[in-house]
Amino acid sequence: MKWLIGLGVVVAIAGGAFWYFVADGATPTQADGEFDIAAYRALVANDAPETLPQEVRVEFVGESAAPSFAAVAGDFSGDKTFAYVSFQIVAPDGATIIDGAVDAETLSVMSDGSGAFDAAAYQRVLDAETQAARVMITHEHLDHVMAIARHPQPAAIAAQLRLTQSQLDGLPEHAPGGVLGPEIAGITTIDISAPTRIAPGIVAVAKPGHAPGEIAIYVRTTSEREYLFIGDIAWLMGAIERTSSRPRFIRFIMPGVDPDRPAVLRQIRALHDLRTAEPDLVIVPAHDDEYLRGLVGSGALIEQFVVRAAETPAPSGESPPASP
Repeated sequence: MKWLIGLGVVVAIAGGAFWYFVADGATPTQADGEFDIAAYRALVANDAPETLPQEVRVEFVGESAAPSFAAVAGDFSGDKTFAYVSFQIVAPDGATIIDGAVDAETLSVMSDGSGAFDAAAYQRVLDAETQAARVMITHEHLDHVMAIARHPQPAAIAAQLRLTQSQLDGLPEHAPGGVLGPEIAGITTIDISAPTRIAPGIVAVAKPGHAPGEIAIYVRTTSEREYLFIGDIAWLMGAIERTSSRPRFIRFIMPGVDPDRPAVLRQIRALHDLRTAEPDLVIVPAHDDEYLRGLVGSGALIEQFVVRAAETPAPSGESPPASP
């Protein structure tokens, strides 16, 4: 009988550990006030329609696979494709780029060489950043910043950067040799501890939890479609649908993930409730490949950035053609 009791104790301990580290991602029953959509709308309510963003574009720079339970505790539905993307908000006053995705080296390391990388898409992100009015990131983790921290022309994007201090502080470890270019290191950071209008139709607000520099970005377009870019508050929409965050064991694999887990749990609950209350609001997580491609299919996102072609210098001794 003693061995049966001992076995029962072992099973109970193992079961409890499995629940705690793998299966439990439960959020609180309510999280009022986490995402004040009324405040975001109020900040852009007086923006003239002709000044608002016209469309939202996406570049799928890379992808890799991971089990569903690594992103959503308790979800054992199988492997999911994780996308590494950048977004372009096209507007009359110039584009706003959100996130810098990964470069080939980073994706290879992250995926043990099994990921797929689109070099042409990454180059479009690099080029679009030099032409943008603003470049932002949802947070400072490596899979969101490489087209910034490792941009081959840091001086060409420094003036466009709109980063918080926490985000800027997190960039050097991802820069070549661990040293951020002086042009970027010396930028003036922004304070978005309260909801802040960034440009016509665009509002940003700090949402620390997944990372110290995590932010959410609200966008309202000329068609009156509304978006909420949530970065990595949830990796997959399934987390919001199931009100379940990442499992605790992820922090042993990725120590920088979710340093404030209670904040993330509140945010996921709030996003679930917001989605119920505002079904037309397009919530945009950064890594859910299937969901993001569904948004492309519905027209909420357009694949591939708008990038101006580089001007070809006229041959020596010749004048460039006159503008029409």
